[in-house]
Amino acid sequence: MATYDREQIRAALTEVDNSYSNYLDLETGTVLRINDTDPSQETLRNQLFEGYGARYRYIPGGNPGATDSDVQIWIEAEGI
Repeated sequence: MATYDREQIRAALTEVDNSYSNYLDLETGTVLRINDTDPSQETLRNQLFEGYGARYRYIPGGNPGATDSDVQIWIEAEGI
């Protein structure tokens, strides 16, 4: 099991730009920030969708005041 970068997860929870999505890579513990409107990231998006659930977990943004407590709540809700 990877060690998750809690600061990257917190930053993802604060994401307010709707053209980006954030996913936690369960194998590496890092967060991938994907531009949903950039055609050059199509291959990476497809890789994420193929491994969604097993390897990657979506991190919903929109909480500009996210704290470490919010990170813990998200981790527990994901069961990881």
